[in-house]
Amino acid sequence: MREEYGREAFSELVGRGRVHRRFYTDPAVFAEEQARIFRRVWLWLGHESQLKRPGDFFTARLAGERVIVARHADGAIHAFHNRCTHRGAEVCLAAAGNARSFVCPYHAWTYRTDGSLASVPLEQGYGAEFRGRMAGLRLEPVARVASYRGFLFGSHAAEGDDLETYLGPEVRAAFDNLVERAPEGEVELAGGKTVQRYRGNWKLQLENSIDLLHPRILHRSAIDAADRVDHGGGPPSIEWDIVKSNGLTLREWDGMRIAAMPRGHCWMAGFLTKAIDENPLQARYRKIMVERHGGKLASEILAFNRHNTIVYPNLFVNSRVAQIRVLQPVSVDCTEQHGYIFRLKGAPDEMFEASVRMVNTNNSPSSIVTSDDHEIFERIQRSLAGGRHEWVDLSRGLEEEEAAVGTNELPMRNQHRAWAQYME
Repeated sequence: MREEYGREAFSELVGRGRVHRRFYTDPAVFAEEQARIFRRVWLWLGHESQLKRPGDFFTARLAGERVIVARHADGAIHAFHNRCTHRGAEVCLAAAGNARSFVCPYHAWTYRTDGSLASVPLEQGYGAEFRGRMAGLRLEPVARVASYRGFLFGSHAAEGDDLETYLGPEVRAAFDNLVERAPEGEVELAGGKTVQRYRGNWKLQLENSIDLLHPRILHRSAIDAADRVDHGGGPPSIEWDIVKSNGLTLREWDGMRIAAMPRGHCWMAGFLTKAIDENPLQARYRKIMVERHGGKLASEILAFNRHNTIVYPNLFVNSRVAQIRVLQPVSVDCTEQHGYIFRLKGAPDEMFEASVRMVNTNNSPSSIVTSDDHEIFERIQRSLAGGRHEWVDLSRGLEEEEAAVGTNELPMRNQHRAWAQYME
């Protein structure tokens, strides 16, 4: 594989304002992405609110590998591979819970919540020196684990930028704002998660989430459905508003702010209509924020208005609706999207209920918006396999990158330049 794709070959897949179709379709390229990108960068694991007490744990995927994240008796958080060091069985089958130890279901090797090996059945059968070897038989730790404002990240790479450097100030601002929107300054991962799978490459979703030209065109049927909703004389709901907002004019989309940052990160401005501010729930929430922080600081926090902040290569943060989405690449032509929401401590309970409805309407298997996106990804994936044209065009705004506007394809090009750098 590495003989076929050397550094120069990978660079050649990303041209000026274009990418080669093998960028999306070649299984060998996908395999190298997992090694050169996903196993080197910081990837989101979960949130500290999932680990409130000693013994609390959850299982997650890190670059496709199953890991356990647990809070040990001393309060420290550990992450380790979910694979028994005896015969390789998956140790923990639960998604989350509280445990004093993890017991392998195959031969009952037992591990503490810091990953160390506690005991094995019939220990004498492993020889007199086994006690001396036990320290080396702990569950394999994830190379690095770090937290920013309670958001947990892991990396398979033992060396590299620390987490705060990797995120950079503009990405950290999105996490900061999500936490600061909680009147009590604390958020909690709650409400379960949504899981969707589409038959297409992971980079198609990454591009789409910063593509401001497509909403009015691709989501026309969803916009029409929103137009037919009768609010009964009351204010619109947030889930209606976010669907309806896809119907901004192309000129309005072109006027949106976008930003491209180092390491492939990028963000786009929020686009909810002004109608949402008329909702009495928003007025109650704003009053609580003002009482807690004062008018000036509350206004600054609530004025932070982004839709997606994309943490390359697979994380989307939307602080205004307290949502995070994560891409889990399965194969070159199969991707899962996992969606999570947060409860803002001190905010009205109805705020969380509105977030749940928003996710179900816009980012769930039943969404009339996301279904459009996933359908188009699958059509792209199929069509890229045929025909003679080798290149996909991403040249919109190529000559205007210094003063990029909303529909400029600069953020996608920024992602792809980062891809080429990692792959080299």
